[in-house]
Amino acid sequence: MKKRAAKAVGLMAAAVFFLLCLTENECTYAAVRDSVRRCLDTVIPSLFAMMTASALIISSGLTSAVPRWAGRLGRAIFGMEGRELPIFIFGMVAGYPVGVKMLCSEYLSGHITKRRAELLSGLCFGAGPAFIFGCISGQLYGSRRAGLLILASTMSANAVLALLMAPVLRRTAPAAEVPRRFRVSPQMLTDCVIGSGRAMAEICVMIVFFSVVNSLFIGAAGAAVVELPRKLHYLGGMTAEAPIAAFLDVTNVAGFPRGDWLLLPLITGLTSFGGVCVLLQLAAVTRGKLSLVPFIIMRGAATVLSYIICRGLLPLFMEGETTAVSSIRTEGTRSESPVPSVMLMIMVVVLMLEVSGKKETYGTEICTK
Repeated sequence: MKKRAAKAVGLMAAAVFFLLCLTENECTYAAVRDSVRRCLDTVIPSLFAMMTASALIISSGLTSAVPRWAGRLGRAIFGMEGRELPIFIFGMVAGYPVGVKMLCSEYLSGHITKRRAELLSGLCFGAGPAFIFGCISGQLYGSRRAGLLILASTMSANAVLALLMAPVLRRTAPAAEVPRRFRVSPQMLTDCVIGSGRAMAEICVMIVFFSVVNSLFIGAAGAAVVELPRKLHYLGGMTAEAPIAAFLDVTNVAGFPRGDWLLLPLITGLTSFGGVCVLLQLAAVTRGKLSLVPFIIMRGAATVLSYIICRGLLPLFMEGETTAVSSIRTEGTRSESPVPSVMLMIMVVVLMLEVSGKKETYGTEICTK
């Protein structure tokens, strides 16, 4: 009965979405156009290199090359094993899906358990500096101090959460480290580039889809929901459109009012959480191999911690920041042309086709023999 009800709700939601896409053509067109531009200008340049580097780190076995003293230090402070500590550090600064993708690869390789990968997924997570400085601080505040405050707050929240989770991680620690050799090969590099290209395609498609959903939802929500937060003094008369859009897709955080430092704790909390779109990106990247329930719980706690830390540090970072909103210049990673990102994706697709063609030819030769 429950399955039938769930299917009925799903079909109804799909039908409503289909009708909204038909009736709100201009809204859908604008959402797809803006999200594709955002992917080409910000997401691909800031994530592709990190995705490839993280895949290469896991495939080569570099995480097992951590010095013993570093492993003992990580175990004593955070309850993390030697190969998990670099994933924790790298995951906080490499971009949202990178840390979880690395943990999933370690789990599928048999180096950590599924339970441990799920517990660590909520810690090895964070927005990359390119996104924070380019999409948030550069566009909204025209100051690197805002980006430094967001980065310091989110990383501090992850560190505090890791300290709180240390007893649980120590109890679930493996009995012994799995030995592993460090190796690198041209084929490994090719596979990492192809895998990163596929992951980037999934991430960008999800961003485009959620941009359309967000645009249609805001249009259908009506003035009652959008105008509600005007009654909240802290939001300074801002409507609900920007927070709802950022909650669904964190890349929409650029829609917040420019130059309002009092909104920075809220922006930091949303950045720490990542948004619903990122959750679906993680589900796509991990292929459902890991449960996201522990992740959601821990990211909810990290959101609150990031907000509190940012509010406490805000006066220190606001000193001397009296720039008028009209004088803010957008800066950061936004490129003048999407051509480099387009060419990058084309080359990845060509590489994927070439490799798959070689595999088919090789399989045919074997069958012939």
